[in-house]
Amino acid sequence: MTITGNPPACRVDLDKRPARYLVIVDDRDAHTSWAERSREDRLPQRRVVYVERQVDHPVVSQLQWDELEGDCRDAGGYLSLLTYTAVSYAHAAFLARREFAVAGAVARMGEVIDSHLEYGGRGWIAIRIADGGSDGELYDGHEAARAAQVHPERCTYFPISPLTPWTVRECEELLEFETHRLHRCMDHATPTCH
Repeated sequence: MTITGNPPACRVDLDKRPARYLVIVDDRDAHTSWAERSREDRLPQRRVVYVERQVDHPVVSQLQWDELEGDCRDAGGYLSLLTYTAVSYAHAAFLARREFAVAGAVARMGEVIDSHLEYGGRGWIAIRIADGGSDGELYDGHEAARAAQVHPERCTYFPISPLTPWTVRECEELLEFETHRLHRCMDHATPTCH
């Protein structure tokens, strides 16, 4: 395999059955230019370099893994090989990008909460669902936090206190739930967002 930096040509699996996909990603420079680095609303994005369906046969699958892992090492160590269960090449690439975005949002949300709790802050906070960021303010209540937002429907609101610290898992679960609510996935029996 030669890593060109271009995504592979679109391949279609008409059956859309779940399969294992090997995805090579580049997280080295998630911002593409200095101007993007300085914009507050610009979120880092994972670049998907290559996607390949994993072979079912265990011996061939291991050879396939070893070859792609070697290509990642040969590229200077800045590429990573990941696996996803997906229904297509595009779905696997989407899952890789989404995983990176969710991890970033969860980390930002945790940093915002920790920055307030570090000084004993108590009050209500507004967290943007898309990126886990905040306006940096503590409010007296839910309504005050909601009223201060430009797009209140794109935020989640909750009280924070040093008596109830948040875990990374709690941040992740809240953002996932709120994402489903925002996209109206909860209107169905089970969430359908990807």
